[in-house]
Amino acid sequence: MTLDSNEKRLDFSGETEEKNTGFAPIYSERDSEDVLTISNLLRVLFILTMMLLVSCGVNFYLALRKADLIVVDKTSGRTLAINNKDYGQTEAVSLTLDNLTSGDKKALVTEFLHCLYEVNGATRPANVNRLLKMMEPNLSLQQAQLFNTEKLLAQEKAESVNSSWQLQDLSVDERDPYIVRALGKRIIRRVQNGVSLEEETQIKVKFLLMDSPTNPMRNENNYRTGYYILKYRAEAVDGTRKSPLVLLSDERTAGG
Repeated sequence: MTLDSNEKRLDFSGETEEKNTGFAPIYSERDSEDVLTISNLLRVLFILTMMLLVSCGVNFYLALRKADLIVVDKTSGRTLAINNKDYGQTEAVSLTLDNLTSGDKKALVTEFLHCLYEVNGATRPANVNRLLKMMEPNLSLQQAQLFNTEKLLAQEKAESVNSSWQLQDLSVDERDPYIVRALGKRIIRRVQNGVSLEEETQIKVKFLLMDSPTNPMRNENNYRTGYYILKYRAEAVDGTRKSPLVLLSDERTAGG
């Protein structure tokens, strides 16, 4: 009797709850295997998300990172340097610090004289612009003013001047390494008053160079030599005629 009365009481209370709420209670069960599977999937998703973030970070770093510099000797296939770290040398290639040499001074002077004394109508403006860039700024301004006041370029054009330059001797002073002496022959062909003329002049030039103040020292303006022309003086060897391009300077470039 006691069991039946309890059942009746439970049934009665359930009916009362349904009447109060208006909804029948819903009971659900989740398979433990499903819960474990979902947990594993969430863990895998978290790991994949972290890997994706790390991959994006690495790719961003590599995109901003400077490319590796690798120097390889093509004759042997040997790696000589990686990112400026020396790995040795071969018979064909050796790695040293970039030191300015007498060869750089001679290269600058040679190119300057070529631009100064070789005249060709097609290349003259570019050569004049190039030689002005090889000079120290104040000297470059003086040279440009000399071209303008003497009307040298206009005269060359009017007389159809065409000239060649042959370098005969070039040396660096043993006592003053910034002084360079050059000797060469210039042959000038011109048309004056309808008459074709040709004259040959041997010219000696004395240069005073200076270290490039720019960083890097080697650049396109100074012909990648690391030097600029501070002063120079040019004159005919026989002394009877002065070169039309003469700039007076200090005692270091005066005289021979």
